[in-house]
Amino acid sequence: MKFRSPLLPAHVVLGAQTALDDLAAPLAGLRTALVVTPDGFEIAQLQRSSLNIAKLAAMTSSLMAMARAVGGELAFTDCRRLVFDAEQGTVAVQPVPAAFPSLLCFVLGPDATLGRALWTMGEVVSALRKID
Repeated sequence: MKFRSPLLPAHVVLGAQTALDDLAAPLAGLRTALVVTPDGFEIAQLQRSSLNIAKLAAMTSSLMAMARAVGGELAFTDCRRLVFDAEQGTVAVQPVPAAFPSLLCFVLGPDATLGRALWTMGEVVSALRKID
């Protein structure tokens, strides 16, 4: 069951899905890519694993909120990206400041090249910022 935000125009959902399909899909080691609303609802996804997308969307929002809270305590004014690295893989979350703000989440396997993944995230964010 998909829990997409009902307040987003169809062209935003289509644009986000196109950005994932065109830019994220070729990334080696990518298990899942999500674009979610700041409050944790799925906008678009690219899934190559059995992860629960609704839970991951909600956790993406929570992770970014916690990262911003920690940053606030440290007087870091802007969280550009959060990276969670484990032996089994890496999760990276990046805010998308756009007409329709969102969060981009990549779940990567241990075979992914982190630098390439972060560059790809930047490309996806650039594409998402062009959606108005």
